[in-house]
Amino acid sequence: MNPLALTLNEQLMAQNPNLLDMMSDLGKNMYYPKGILTQSAEAKATDYNATIGMATNRDGMMYADTLYDMFNHLSPEEVFAYAPPQGLEALRDLWLKKVLADNPDLQAAQITRPIVTNALTHGLSLVGDMFVNPGDTVLLPAHTWGNYNLIYGVRHQANIQKYPIFDENGHYTTQGLVDTLQAVKQDKIILILNYPNNPTGYTPTVDEVRTIVEAVDELAKRGVNVITVVDDAYFGLFYEDVYTQSIFTALTNVNNPHILPIRLDGATKEFFAWGFRVGFITFGLSDAASKEIVEAKMKGLIRSNNSNGSTPSHSAVRYVLENPEQFNKDIQDNIDTLEARYHVTKEMVYKEAYQSLWQPYDFNSGYFMALRVKGIDAETLRKHLIDQYSIGIVALNNTDIRIAFSCIEKDDIPYVFEKIAQGIQDLQN
Repeated sequence: MNPLALTLNEQLMAQNPNLLDMMSDLGKNMYYPKGILTQSAEAKATDYNATIGMATNRDGMMYADTLYDMFNHLSPEEVFAYAPPQGLEALRDLWLKKVLADNPDLQAAQITRPIVTNALTHGLSLVGDMFVNPGDTVLLPAHTWGNYNLIYGVRHQANIQKYPIFDENGHYTTQGLVDTLQAVKQDKIILILNYPNNPTGYTPTVDEVRTIVEAVDELAKRGVNVITVVDDAYFGLFYEDVYTQSIFTALTNVNNPHILPIRLDGATKEFFAWGFRVGFITFGLSDAASKEIVEAKMKGLIRSNNSNGSTPSHSAVRYVLENPEQFNKDIQDNIDTLEARYHVTKEMVYKEAYQSLWQPYDFNSGYFMALRVKGIDAETLRKHLIDQYSIGIVALNNTDIRIAFSCIEKDDIPYVFEKIAQGIQDLQN
């Protein structure tokens, strides 16, 4: 083991041994090298800095004017320079401020400064690198985003175990998770919590969040290390009376040393900036030493993975956070549009005329909703709708389909569901 990694682990053993126990072999071996980036930082104030892989002249960085013309509000430094592995420091501070504003029950002392990731998938993969060994158990809801299986089941060779989040009538339930946690025999698990849920568009209520957190706490009190990974990709897109803070906040406030809350969020969905690939990873840790060690290891993982993120994207997100007045109005206008589509969708899917064709799953937030179709195969329906009605949906399994009302105009939603119903009838007959 590299001496730098060994030193970090020795510090963690003295300060937070549970956190060290949670780490994978890779996580324990990871460190941030004192290499080119460190030497470049130390040389930044020199008169002749010959350390970093960029080209400069007396005026600063070299760049192409035709490329720079694409960026109206950013300086050349904000466009062309390398970002550090952990992201632009100003952006990290601004996102921390946003996290605290969105989660009033959370204090800055309880969490790390957010580290910038290449959107949420990168953050989820980093969590796997840091904490998941082959054979570790990852708990996922039965209705889940398929990429979790690739990240944890394939890349990290974890044992994927799924629990139901809906009963036979399509109503959300916490009982499946509670029962699964009570039956845990391992000394460590990784629990993925994704709300608003993709693919069903459900966010728990205050009481349901309390039940989930109490079940996690009870498991941790048995001495089981519980790494709770909160995927908040669709955070803020709430259309009903739900728990509007992140469940990361409720888990962090438990303050149990056997629980490690980790939050993944970002500009992708919250800022309607999908291609920017700006995400964040935040840990529910309160002691300064653990924060520094986790950041050092995360920086090492990023440096050894994709080196650093996109400076123009980081700078653009920083710019709108520093100039929020019009930007916040633009975002709220988009959310209002989605909420209007949500209400029309809800009116359509619960019509009595359609109950012989499908069973809706509870939904109240996000981009999506899901249906259990009756008497036919979901994949067959998906192809039939493309061929006969020029409508695209996602088949989740043999019985369930996902519809993204986020990308259907409000006035077109009734037509789309009428044709989905017609397609089911075609196949039933």
